[in-house]
Formats: sequence, C-alpha cells, structure tokens
Amino acid sequence: MSDTIFALSTPVGGAIAVIRISGPTAGQVLLGVFTGKIVPKTVSYGRLMDEGELVDEVMAVYFPAPRTYTGEDMAELYTHGGTAVVSRALDLLLKRGLRPAEPGEFTRRAYLNGKMDLAQAEAVMDVINA
Repeated sequence: MSDTIFALSTPVGGAIAVIRISGPTAGQVLLGVFTGKIVPKTVSYGRLMDEGELVDEVMAVYFPAPRTYTGEDMAELYTHGGTAVVSRALDLLLKRGLRPAEPGEFTRRAYLNGKMDLAQAEAVMDVINA
C-alpha cells in the first residue's frame, strides 16, 4: 500500500462532488494542486489548479495519519459537481501519479491498517450494497 489512491465519493451531476484521496502522498498532492491554506482537519477555500490553469474554485481538507478512516494520510476535495469539472479534477489526480481506487479499497486499507475489524468492514460493504 505504498501508492496513493483516489475516488469520487458522490454521484456525478449533483451540486457538489467529493473526491477522496488516501496514501502517503495525499498531503503533497494537495499542496501541489490547491492554492488555499492547508490546516489539518480544517476545511479551506482555494482554487484547484492544473499547471497554472484554474480548474475550479473548491474547498479542501487534509487529514494526517494515523487518525483517519484508512489510517493513512487523507485529503478530500469538494468541487462543483458538473461532469466537466469532476472529469478534469480526476484527470489532474491521474497526472499527479495517483491511482483510481478499486471498489472497497478505502475500507480494505482501513482493515489492513487496524482501523476496523473484519465484521466492521463487512458491515460497511453491506451498507454500500444496500
């Protein structure tokens, strides 16, 4: 689990899209694409930038390990929910070397990092599948 993953945590087309990031470079990536002030566990306003070009005005938050869902460094980006913005934001994370998360991978990392037991991980999957 040395790589950093990301996933869209909300359906496309809503007012706001939440993109979750987890892994060792989550904070570094956030520093590279977000212009706002990054204070751990504090939501901040700024711009999502791609090589000097504005992608969107966003909110972001950084959660340092180990007190996170996965036990790893995590970040969340809150973008406008339109398809073009979300697609551009996800492409930006790919360009930064992040990998799209596999289904259930955030929960798997939480389990492997001792943040939940197997029964809790199965319960999360049951809720998602419901």
